[in-house]
Amino acid sequence: MKEFFNVTDPEALKSLAIPERVKILELFEDLEPRTAKQIATELGENAARLHYHVKELVRVGLLQQVDTRVKGSIVEKYYEPVAKVIQVKLRLMIEENAQQLSDIMFTPFRTTEKDLVRTLNRFVASDVDVRKEYKDTFAYNLTEFYLSQEERNQLVGEISELLQKYKGLKNENGRRKFKFFDVLFPVTPPDPSEDDEDGDFEDNEA
Repeated sequence: MKEFFNVTDPEALKSLAIPERVKILELFEDLEPRTAKQIATELGENAARLHYHVKELVRVGLLQQVDTRVKGSIVEKYYEPVAKVIQVKLRLMIEENAQQLSDIMFTPFRTTEKDLVRTLNRFVASDVDVRKEYKDTFAYNLTEFYLSQEERNQLVGEISELLQKYKGLKNENGRRKFKFFDVLFPVTPPDPSEDDEDGDFEDNEA
C-alpha cells in the first residue's frame, strides 16, 4: 500500500461525496484487508448494497483487490485502500464543480457527526459502570491563529507525521477505536452586510 494517493479522477471525487463510501474507506484505518462481507458486517449494512459500493470504489481506483482466498466453493476477495492517505487537490475540486466541492468537503462532517451523536446518546443512556468506560476519552480543540504559508505547511506536515505514528497501531487488547477529525482553512472576513444584520439582530433582542 502506498503512503499517499492524490485524487485526480472526477469519478473518484464523486465517490468521496457519498457517505457510505467514505465510511468504507475510514474502516481501513487499521490497514487490514477485508472482504466485502466483512466490511458489511462491521458497518452493519446490507451485504448486497455494500458490495455495490465496494465495486464502485474499486472501479474509480480508491480501493484495490489485494488477495483471493478459496474456502471450499467460496472465493473470498480481499480489498484495501489504494494508499494510507487519500487526498484531494482543492483546485481540482473547484474546477470540477462547486456543488461537488461542497458535497465532498461536508461528507466527512456528516459521517463524523453521526458517529459522535451515536456515542453521546449511548453515554447519556448508559448506567454509571458503562460511563466509566468513557472517562478520559473525549478531547476537543478549536483554535484560531495567524500563519504564513510556510508555517501552515509545517503545521500540516507535523500533524500528518503524528497521525501516521498512531494510525498503524493494531486493534489489540487495551485499545479502543477513536475518531479524530481536523480541518484547517483560511478564514474569510464577513461581509459588511452580515455585520449589519448581526447588529440589527442584537438591537432587536435588546
